[in-house]
Amino acid sequence: MRRLGKYLLIEPIASGGMAEVWRAEVAGPAGFVKQVAVKLVRADRGDDDEMVRMFTQEARLAGSLHHANIVHVFDLDFIEGRYAIAMELVHSKSLREVLDRCRELNVRFGLPRAVHVAEQVARALAYAHRPVAEGGVAGLVHRDVSPHNILVSFEGEVKLTDFGIARVPGTGSLTGPGMLKGKLGYMAPEQASDAPADARADIFALGVVLWESCTGQRLFARDNEVATLRALTGGDRIVPPSFWNENVPPALDAIVMGALERDPARRTGTADEIAARLADVELTLSRTVEERDLRPLMRRLWPGEVPSRPTPTPSPPPGEVRPPQPPAEATTATWPARRPGRSAVYFALGLLVVMAVGTGWWVGMRVPSPAVTEVPAAAPTAPKAEAPAPAPVPVPALEPPVVPAAAPAREGEGSAAPATVTAPPPTRAPARARPSVARPGVLASADALEGLELPPASSGEGLLFVNAQPWAEIQLDGRVEGYTPREMRLPAGRHRLRLVHPSRGTVERDAEVRAGERLRVEIPLGP
Repeated sequence: MRRLGKYLLIEPIASGGMAEVWRAEVAGPAGFVKQVAVKLVRADRGDDDEMVRMFTQEARLAGSLHHANIVHVFDLDFIEGRYAIAMELVHSKSLREVLDRCRELNVRFGLPRAVHVAEQVARALAYAHRPVAEGGVAGLVHRDVSPHNILVSFEGEVKLTDFGIARVPGTGSLTGPGMLKGKLGYMAPEQASDAPADARADIFALGVVLWESCTGQRLFARDNEVATLRALTGGDRIVPPSFWNENVPPALDAIVMGALERDPARRTGTADEIAARLADVELTLSRTVEERDLRPLMRRLWPGEVPSRPTPTPSPPPGEVRPPQPPAEATTATWPARRPGRSAVYFALGLLVVMAVGTGWWVGMRVPSPAVTEVPAAAPTAPKAEAPAPAPVPVPALEPPVVPAAAPAREGEGSAAPATVTAPPPTRAPARARPSVARPGVLASADALEGLELPPASSGEGLLFVNAQPWAEIQLDGRVEGYTPREMRLPAGRHRLRLVHPSRGTVERDAEVRAGERLRVEIPLGP
């Protein structure tokens, strides 16, 4: 951690041949702190005029772009003899890292996600390519579209970055004779041949990215650059992605092959057209929104990744007086929030038990009239002594009381023995041994929550243990019972179990609880 001008450099993020990127913070008045990504020209390349020119051009061009699928550039500084670009900090991984991680963990990336990523990048390119006269900004050509420069955030966003070699058509090239800028395996043939390249070169590169995302294979990459260049510019036929993945529909094959035409004149003309056609295919491929949602996939691939928070604001220097800050809120919202009313219900039930036990009132017992005090016939009449206050009765924290059946009348009470009043068996709410300790994204040990004592078969009750991966809200017989994992004591019989996850969908099952037995239900949710 070190300071560079107004930026506090926290930790390095990436490093390349031209620049290095740091996670940094910039502080403002009244405790304002914002995290940014700071891109610095490498210290050993500061005297390279071409590198500096490319670096400053990236800042000028990218700074004019304001699109949801493009990393924002905020500022360009010259600090301590080095140029620095302040950019939007995206908690993310590159698409290259995502695809490699899926292959490493044997996790399916899926066609809906592949199409969704390509469609978002196509929208970013359409905005960058559009000239000012048509509502765009500068009519840029990126010239380095590749999985390395496509970011997938942990919130499911897709962003295009690194406009270091971008150029406006007709302004000349920063590339010297015999020099290729970009990644060879994703270049359009005309760009690799150092011929004039326009926006269609980006469309070819996007076609390569989409082909590889659909197949899990590399299209042009070979053992060395010469072989890669030969495969890229040679006459070998490019096979459609369905050759490797039979699930690719014909409409997607047509989009990919139209973008991969080696002749620019026959290639799909605009990124707008690519984006519109991919959006149509995305609708036909995705049965649910969750199938194209990147957020749960990112959490699954990197379960321990959390975004870094700004460091605490340092104390003011001597002599500086800051205005008083408003007091913090007394409560802090947590997620998942406790549903209102459940604690109040249990408290009311417990209070009812105290009142019932203290007054000697039970369901099924004869209740005397308020105006008459019933006394056994054989007992002599005596002045009524004031009864002592009933001892406090402990109240269960979560479990409602068990209401006993009616007791038979005792001999000697009244001239005739009244008929026994049989109360219906009470309806018991599901009881829990302890509150669930699982939170979304954190899977608690399932065995650690099997804490309820198994009831006897004569009680007519059993136990139901429910768990889901990664987690789910439990709905039992139409009632919300909290979050998995959870164990409940239920009346024997069939119960309707519904597990709900915001991004992995809903699963419904029938659970047959048997008296005196424990039923364990564990369900994986989604991919």
